[in-house]
Amino acid sequence: MRVAEKIGTKGIFLLFLLAGALLTATYSFAQTSERHPVLKKFEEAGGKIDFIGNAYGMDGWIVTNPQDKVLTAYTTPEGGLIVGMLFAPDGTSETQKQLEAYHARISGNAQTAAPGAEKSDSSKSEKLYAETEKAGWVALGDSHAPYLYMFMNVNCDHCQEFWKDLSGAVGDNRLQVRLVPYGTAPANREGGAALLSADNPMAAWQAYVSGDKTALAKEKAKDDAFAKIDANTAMVKAWNLSGPPFTLYRKPGDGTLAAVVGRPENPMLLMAEFLK
Repeated sequence: MRVAEKIGTKGIFLLFLLAGALLTATYSFAQTSERHPVLKKFEEAGGKIDFIGNAYGMDGWIVTNPQDKVLTAYTTPEGGLIVGMLFAPDGTSETQKQLEAYHARISGNAQTAAPGAEKSDSSKSEKLYAETEKAGWVALGDSHAPYLYMFMNVNCDHCQEFWKDLSGAVGDNRLQVRLVPYGTAPANREGGAALLSADNPMAAWQAYVSGDKTALAKEKAKDDAFAKIDANTAMVKAWNLSGPPFTLYRKPGDGTLAAVVGRPENPMLLMAEFLK
């Protein structure tokens, strides 16, 4: 069974499309991105548009017509559209770099955000993912393992239990969990800052979850970590993210973005996306 099937009332699965808005009855972004009029007409006629990145102020797109003929196009902030290749000032092909990154994402060889997605007119899901990459987080697990981002409060019971659900796969080097702590309550803000400051965040978090509250004590937090926590909190509020936990990831299988709100009743459905 795939993770897109029912996870349960405590963990509502939300499916993102690369070129679409978030689809769910209970969760949505404030706005959806608007296609350039020419691209919109192309889609309405049966064509396919995929975002490949933003560079030099322009959004790049793969444009595939119903006969599978592929072109690249760029839209400008002023509303212009250019069909063709984009080159950097040094003469190298920016388009080639974007296409290589795009194919790495959809083939499961990379989970990174599309270049410049946070400042583009791409889908809201890609923008959120790109912003998450630049947020304050700590990585737990093998650096080469597929990863997910978990927005969490350090004192959230559901967040701690969800971590326990995933910790076995993390320990076996099959999964990397990137914790994005946030919160305004002193215990969450101070504990989250200490987590971001830890030399060994895995050990600190494990100890904290096991009951050692000194592992994430306020005095262990570095000054700049509080700014990161506050930025994470502002991001959660700006995007109106539900939870905690709120989990966001790019599927290793096909590159689409997905999210889970809360702790899934059956985390194995989620893990199936990563352990194929």
